[in-house]
Amino acid sequence: MTLQKIPVTTTSDINTLFPVVTDIWQEVFTPIIGDKQVAYMLKNYQSIENITKEIKEGASYFLLILDDVPVGYTAYEETDDFIYISKLYLTSTLRGKGLSSDVFAWYESLATGKKLHLNVNQGNALAISVYEHKGFTRVGERYVDIGEGYVMNDYIYEKVID
Repeated sequence: MTLQKIPVTTTSDINTLFPVVTDIWQEVFTPIIGDKQVAYMLKNYQSIENITKEIKEGASYFLLILDDVPVGYTAYEETDDFIYISKLYLTSTLRGKGLSSDVFAWYESLATGKKLHLNVNQGNALAISVYEHKGFTRVGERYVDIGEGYVMNDYIYEKVID
């Protein structure tokens, strides 16, 4: 299985990406934060407009394609010292099949001499176990008031890449 990482740069690309984002967010996060906060997050943080703005400001988004079918997405921001993996999601039917290993190997190749950095919801036990299995270390936690009574409660993970 070869997982393609297709850059998302145009309005058309974003329109292709958005249904994948919506489906995955509803599936992954509804059990963790509830459907109302998922709807709020999709509207305010993962909307077409917000994704467009993030790309214009330097974020790199990629649609993950397997056998010509969109199966997830990832996004990152890069500085001199680290690559911040802001998003990495796969559809539920493909988790546990080694595809995230492919994406992490790709990120490690991009991050030579830097740190990989990411945040993960404290209730997302599956993602936490994957990150720890991949050699990430928990270095902190954060609580961010995102409005309307919602809080993002994340662990912060890092991995140094030589």
